[in-house]
Amino acid sequence: MTARPDSSPWPARLLAAYPPAWRARYGDELDVLVRDLRRDGRNPVLMAVDLIRGAAAAWCRTRRGSAMPERSRNALITVLWSWVAYAAMAAWFGHDLGIYPNRTAARQIAVAHPVVPDAYHVLYAVGIVGLAATAIAAVPFAIDAGRYARAHHRNRTFALMAVPPVVAGVWLGGVQLVNHGSATTAHLTISVLWLLLGLAGIAASTQAVARIVKTTEFTATTWRIGSGAAAAVTATMLVGTGATIVWGLAFRAGQGHTAGASGWLVVIAIFAVTTGRAALALIGSRRTASQEAAAA
Repeated sequence: MTARPDSSPWPARLLAAYPPAWRARYGDELDVLVRDLRRDGRNPVLMAVDLIRGAAAAWCRTRRGSAMPERSRNALITVLWSWVAYAAMAAWFGHDLGIYPNRTAARQIAVAHPVVPDAYHVLYAVGIVGLAATAIAAVPFAIDAGRYARAHHRNRTFALMAVPPVVAGVWLGGVQLVNHGSATTAHLTISVLWLLLGLAGIAASTQAVARIVKTTEFTATTWRIGSGAAAAVTATMLVGTGATIVWGLAFRAGQGHTAGASGWLVVIAIFAVTTGRAALALIGSRRTASQEAAAA
């Protein structure tokens, strides 16, 4: 909780000149810094000048819209987590689609339903588009995060930024070792454990990125790129979900039975939940942004 300006010694009282949202986010940290510098003998007049200049810059950034509303920030994080879960399920399901249905069933479906998209290729395209959008957005976010961390001496941010590439490198390197060897029980056990470790690494990497997004101020351009990427990812999730639903229904109709539909229904349920969460988060953030723009 931010210390109240009337209880703070000079020049910490000048924190009241900062925007309320800025004080709520960084007030405690700056208040401690000002007190420490004052005890160390820093000239209060120079400190006051720096604080007033910082307050003016904070207000300018807020008016330009570079400060991301909390709901919009949380929406991007929600889309990120939803996309990670969706992509993991799509990778698993898409791998099975390579051998299921068989060629005979595929021909039957193609004859009976020529407009039905090939779910395997659709999910493959969804993965490419989603990964491309994520990678494009990651570049400006990483640049801004690095600049912000260097300016505010936040070495922890650099450590968090290193988590995804380190985890990916270690896991992919381990996969090369795990894939070698005979298919013994011990080898299969190690493979399963390594897969689980990979999932844990993905979760840790996603959490690291979410933490950076929560604790860093980005430029308005970076936020716009992130919002565009989130919208693109959500759109690909909608396309992939719809294509998988259509494919499954056509497959059941082409085969003339509903046996073995439980796995497909589980996949659809996960697709629907993750896509719905991402879409609702984006819609909510856009609505909040529109209301704030109207109020301004």
